Amino acid sequence: MTEAFFLKAVGLFLIALVRFSGFFVNLPVFGESIIPMRVKAGLSALCALIVLPHLIATQELPELGVPGYGLMAIKELVLGLTLGFMVMINIDALKFAGQMIGMQVGFSFVQVVDPESNRSQAIVSELLQLLGLIVFLSVNGHLILLQAFVQSFELVPLAGLKVPGGVVAELVRISSMVFWVGLQVSMPVFAVILIGDVGLGIIARTVPRMNIFQVGFALKILIGLLVLGMCLPFVGDLVKNLLRTVYGDLNTLLNAMG
Repeated sequence: MTEAFFLKAVGLFLIALVRFSGFFVNLPVFGESIIPMRVKAGLSALCALIVLPHLIATQELPELGVPGYGLMAIKELVLGLTLGFMVMINIDALKFAGQMIGMQVGFSFVQVVDPESNRSQAIVSELLQLLGLIVFLSVNGHLILLQAFVQSFELVPLAGLKVPGGVVAELVRISSMVFWVGLQVSMPVFAVILIGDVGLGIIARTVPRMNIFQVGFALKILIGLLVLGMCLPFVGDLVKNLLRTVYGDLNTLLNAMG
């Protein structure tokens, strides 16, 4: 092993480590706050070590000065954070759906402490998030995303990151999908609750003496939970579709950045 080869291998490993570190910070499950930073650093180093032989065979370190390599490391970190952010916001669509369902059912005041983010959120949101993460791991979603991320070294070579205007527009489009997916998940509950409100309004006009608010509050909870339970089996298909969407969006964004 020559000195030049050793320096090249070390340089490629460090740059790949920076890119993987940014990715693992935002990756679902592995990027949560309850995961120690040493574990995240160890996973990033392990992944960088695994892809190192491929990088040695296909990548070349540019000849830059200290400021150039510093700027290169910042670009790689931004790339990893961006790709991880894309994955995270798609999973957060389930949180958004849970918030809206909880508000309609009457659970907006029922808050639980999320151990992953150390913040309070609706109990329905926590349920959908945990169920989505279980499905995400059961279908090897983390391996699929890691495979897509490894391909980023081919689509966006080291020191080859570009940020044209189309990249910002693509990120905005992907971010808007959180609201669209959240509405799709919560729409069945919304529709049933709306029908129930219309029925309660008719009952209130025909039976004025009935305490419609007390009856309606309990009825909303019962109907909302019933519809939510009927929709839970379809969460698995939703997560699989989200994974396919994220995989395609990652390739699109990487092609634009490269």
